[in-house]
Amino acid sequence: MKVAVVGCGGFGRVHLDALNELRSGGMDIELYVFSRDPEKARECARTYNASGYFTNYDDVVKSNIDVVDLVVSHDAHAPMAIRAMEAGKHVLLEKPIARTLEEANAIVEASRRFNVKFMVAENFYFDPAVWKAVELMPRLGKIYTIIVRSTAYHSPSGWRRIKELMGGGALIDGGIHFIDTLLNLGGDYERACGVSYRSVSGIEGEDTTLGIFKFENGATGLIIYSWGFKNPSRTPAFEVYGDNGSIVENPDTRVKGRVYGDVVFNGEAIQLPRVNVVKLEIESFLKAVESNEPVPMPPEKAIRDLKAVLDIYNNQCI
Repeated sequence: MKVAVVGCGGFGRVHLDALNELRSGGMDIELYVFSRDPEKARECARTYNASGYFTNYDDVVKSNIDVVDLVVSHDAHAPMAIRAMEAGKHVLLEKPIARTLEEANAIVEASRRFNVKFMVAENFYFDPAVWKAVELMPRLGKIYTIIVRSTAYHSPSGWRRIKELMGGGALIDGGIHFIDTLLNLGGDYERACGVSYRSVSGIEGEDTTLGIFKFENGATGLIIYSWGFKNPSRTPAFEVYGDNGSIVENPDTRVKGRVYGDVVFNGEAIQLPRVNVVKLEIESFLKAVESNEPVPMPPEKAIRDLKAVLDIYNNQCI
């Protein structure tokens, strides 16, 4: 299978590392890379032992590549994904699916029209801690409160500083990972609102959001996400509280490859598999392409996550 990774910097290299591991493990992958900078493209191809490189996206689209893995700015998600699909390419797309629901729906509609596989690369969806918590939640009885949080100091460079290219600020970028976790734990929601503001990160969009969800099952969800907390305390990434106790992520057990640590169920530590969630998401997508089976994370989940971000942006609590 011929795979072209479009984006040789930042998280593009995380994808390339995972693809290299998959090749080393015996998966039949012929790897190509893309950068508009010729020297960067050549260096990236050398580093990852790629079969070739591209410096013009038209050449990627016209090639015999099977899968286009897009790790690009948010504003480029819809146009670049749809162009690849029109050429019969399967598309793996870094989160978020898009900046707007209109863009997101256009991508999904194109994947159906051109009969190609499409998945958003949401690595948090593949973390075993989330699904162990979902498995354990019925034992808590009625769920009252779900808390998901991530606080750090981050002052990004390049396109992430520009609100128009991002479609917002920190929440639509890194925060959408944690929205995905909150919704996988809480399920469908009736309404959502938030308070978003910019503090110290230096970006055009917001760097801090407090969001509140009322879930259909009666639970209340709280998300706290920020790039504006200097020297934050070490806290659980998620907590679930119900009639019969709690499920809490243990930050002290986080390991390389995973997003979350193990879970603690009513004081009992539950050790979970040590997996590389980026490698798992890419491998699962490529296997879906090979076998012509449904992708493991349906695009509707990515649209759900984006809608929740936009609901918070558009419905300020105060």
